[in-house]
Amino acid sequence: MKDFGLSKETSVGTYLDPMSGFHEKASVFEIRRDEISGVTSRILPYRFKMPQKPDLSGYLEKSPPAICPFCPELIDPLTPRFTADICPEGRFRRGRATLFPNAFPYDRYNAVITLSDEHFVGLDAFRPELMHDGFRLAWDYFERMARIEPSLRFASLNWNYMPPAGGGLIHPHLQTIMGEKPTRFAARLLGSAGAYRERTGRNLWTDFLAREKDLGERHIARTGPVTWLASFAPKGMGGEVVFYFGERTALRQVSAADLSRFLDGLACVLGYLHANNFISFNLALYGAWEENRDLMVQGRISPRFSIPPLGTSDINYIEKYHDEVICPVVPEDLCREILPFFAAVLP
Repeated sequence: MKDFGLSKETSVGTYLDPMSGFHEKASVFEIRRDEISGVTSRILPYRFKMPQKPDLSGYLEKSPPAICPFCPELIDPLTPRFTADICPEGRFRRGRATLFPNAFPYDRYNAVITLSDEHFVGLDAFRPELMHDGFRLAWDYFERMARIEPSLRFASLNWNYMPPAGGGLIHPHLQTIMGEKPTRFAARLLGSAGAYRERTGRNLWTDFLAREKDLGERHIARTGPVTWLASFAPKGMGGEVVFYFGERTALRQVSAADLSRFLDGLACVLGYLHANNFISFNLALYGAWEENRDLMVQGRISPRFSIPPLGTSDINYIEKYHDEVICPVVPEDLCREILPFFAAVLP
């Protein structure tokens, strides 16, 4: 069976343990390398669990609805509008969701999507129907922009939920990026798939998903065309879930029904995070607008948190300056623990 550039080595650190009269203690850890994504993760021997759900009151007090530009009373006077050539109405709207230009753009075409009128939505309340309008609105925007400027070939849909994940506002919102070139990480995925195709004549993603399903170690579930896996080499300290939209090799191929099944699975993942006392996460979904066989529509979601009791960041020098991730969550354990949360949406 192909290993797809997934490798791991076991190492042991020894020390004299003050908690056992300074007897020698051995700590086993793994170094995992994923050549597809370019991620290296150090899987530690202990399992970190949030002892209790962090207090949200401080965040909510600093960001009340009365001053939130994404709340219904302020969104029209305080958020940017598109020029008439992009959107004559100024903003894109679908149901309870609104899309408008980012006032602090990361790219030339960087938009913000508010998901609902509610100022704060807890992780346990993100049902598929609440998220549906916002995600569909992203596709409306991608379609409009691709028609106006066909050179915009790559897009991503991103979510910083709550301040520990870089969310600048409590009000739930997504961000889109659309450009002529992929972001660096998406470019790595493209390059890996292209090299695999040249070497084997086959599609990397199709073969990889078949292998993960057969292996059964990290394959969580499938909701419609979307396959959910625990990442072999997580990009986050709290572990990571990755998802793939079946044979969809273009964002424009993703139908409303596909999105609905994706949101079924996403709600399950958020339910798991809530049950494990996380209050924040990052999500990114990558794709090309037109068909690109080397980039199956896919994405990642990882919890973000501050480590008690000092509120220590979950990102340190290993990740920031060495491009490696410390993760005390064993991916295969994560797969087993998250599977029950999908029970309600599986046949």
